[in-house]
Amino acid sequence: MFDYDVFFSYRHRPLDSEITQKLFNLAENYRLPASLREMGMHGVRRAFRDTEELPVSRILTDTIDNALRSTDCLVVVCSTDTPSSEWVDREVATFIELGRADHVFPILISGDPDTSFPDSMKLIPDISDRLMDIRVEGNDTRKMMALAETEMLRVIACVAGCSEDELTRENGIEQNRRVVRRAVSIAAAFVLILAVSVSLMIRARSFRNEAERREAASMQILNELTYGLPDSLSDIPGSYSRIKDILYRNTEDINKILRLTKNREAGEYEAAVNYEKLATAESVLGMHDEALESENTAISLFETLAGAGYERAESGIASGYNNRAIILNSGGRYEEAGADYDKAISMQKALAEGDKLVLARMLFNSGANAIDMGNGDLAAERFEQSLEILDGAGRSADIIDALSKVKYNYGVLLYRSGLYDTASEILSDACNDLNELIEINDSIHNRSSYVQSASMLAACLTDSGKYDEADRYYEEAIKAALILAQDEENLYFQQTLAELYNNRGLSLNIRGDYAAADEYYADASDVYGKIYEKTDSDPDRAAYAVSLLNTGENAFKAHEYDRSEQFFVRGLGEYSRVSESLGEYHRAQYLAWRSYYELIHLRDYNAALASASSALELQPDNMLVKLNYAYACLYSGNSDRAVSLFREIASSGLGEADTIKRDLEAQEDAGMISDDIKAVLNELQLF
Repeated sequence: MFDYDVFFSYRHRPLDSEITQKLFNLAENYRLPASLREMGMHGVRRAFRDTEELPVSRILTDTIDNALRSTDCLVVVCSTDTPSSEWVDREVATFIELGRADHVFPILISGDPDTSFPDSMKLIPDISDRLMDIRVEGNDTRKMMALAETEMLRVIACVAGCSEDELTRENGIEQNRRVVRRAVSIAAAFVLILAVSVSLMIRARSFRNEAERREAASMQILNELTYGLPDSLSDIPGSYSRIKDILYRNTEDINKILRLTKNREAGEYEAAVNYEKLATAESVLGMHDEALESENTAISLFETLAGAGYERAESGIASGYNNRAIILNSGGRYEEAGADYDKAISMQKALAEGDKLVLARMLFNSGANAIDMGNGDLAAERFEQSLEILDGAGRSADIIDALSKVKYNYGVLLYRSGLYDTASEILSDACNDLNELIEINDSIHNRSSYVQSASMLAACLTDSGKYDEADRYYEEAIKAALILAQDEENLYFQQTLAELYNNRGLSLNIRGDYAAADEYYADASDVYGKIYEKTDSDPDRAAYAVSLLNTGENAFKAHEYDRSEQFFVRGLGEYSRVSESLGEYHRAQYLAWRSYYELIHLRDYNAALASASSALELQPDNMLVKLNYAYACLYSGNSDRAVSLFREIASSGLGEADTIKRDLEAQEDAGMISDDIKAVLNELQLF
């Protein structure tokens, strides 16, 4: 009796490790056909693979040696990197020494047997008879694993103690049984047809009926695969990786069903929709490249169908461009996203019976992307167009959801322009809409949207000086966000929590509670850092950088000057690597932060003024940019311009006035403010 049925031997390289993980899951999750289980056979009950990179040595560890000696079959993942691994070679040699050379199975993922087999495996005379070849062009792991599902049957047959032909035959029968069971559960009415079909007296007719039944049932299955289970799971925490797996398997099942159905166009449409859902799941998991690949496949299928005159395909193309734009935006590719939004909007408008709600959503998505690009005029235009469509459309759940999103994004635009009171009104409306929506449907999606809107509203109230009201929204939002963030694989929820921590730190910083602010900034940096580690995306790196810079600014006010400079250097270093790629808004933000660093730490006032001036050219209405430009003017001898800007900024809200006061107090404590400068500031009553 073996402790392990299969031992996976492989080189610790990215492709080899990824394929091994997938093979490991495939083997352990494979269910042996019932007919073979009834004969007392079993599949892979337990597999072994080492997950740590092992030291260079030809002496196997006790763990590896014991596992090899208590394993039935050895699967060797072979690539061009494999021959240089002494560990893989020794593991194969040990298996040969144990007298189980006939249970060694090579699975080839790149190269050929001459260039990819370890030396010891080349000594096995009949090894080529057990070769499993899953090589594909471009090392597409999906295609490789599709081949592996068939190739791995020979290993499972060895474990079960049956022939490969027997397992293949019974496996095919079992798959057919599953298709029939699923079809019957979806289309129970066809059970009678199935019963009639067994009659020998009408066998010829039964074949025709069976074909028709399969046709109808196949389309029912397609619909269930595409719309049923993935949608029902999407509101369950921690489900997106499972949804991704389901949708990936759907692509394989759909391709099998397409071979059975006469209505191929309808089937290909469902396949395209499935790829769209797969793209969404991958995007939520931070897999931006994979998401784009899936969405491109969906668009290609829709375009092929449209060329063939399929009626629903035109709206599918518009949807595809919109979804691809969302993925591009999440990856920081705002210009490309803007072009795709324009295509989607144009196509949606051209549809004879286009859905107005869909168009409204595309418009506000485009507006939100314009904010990220720093194009406030385009953003405002798109939001107004979206609101015009939604006004008077009633108060259905879909309409309320769309309205709340437009108002949130419009509020963000106004907030960044320093129009805090107007932004607060619009964001308050968004929160009210979402509370109404939650009463209709208390879903995770709706609660997440409320947290996002409440967080931004709290930031607006803080900058308006309405601190007590801001605290109430912060407490509500953080409490709800912590619950949502328990779903660690949903990066959107993690980003929402990090943003809340950061904004709460800003609120405390404005009020002079620097110790408490530092704790929230630390929490924000921790979450942002983990997100960036997972995604390696430019927007997430920028968010992480800003959290570091906020910590540095807060430390300066707390008189922790060395620590402040360390965080500024780290934050500016991170931000400099991505600010150019993320558009005007982020370039201006980076320059504004650099200006403040040059001012308070380097005391290079000319450099600070140059950086601040460049930022102002890019984003003249941005509040952070204007504030840091005012400081640079103050220390560069242009006190009239500085005082004028201070007065303008302070008039936008008590919070901004308090910010200026706290900043100048910190600058004075650091020895920056002279008697002459203090005299200039007296008219503002800041001293």
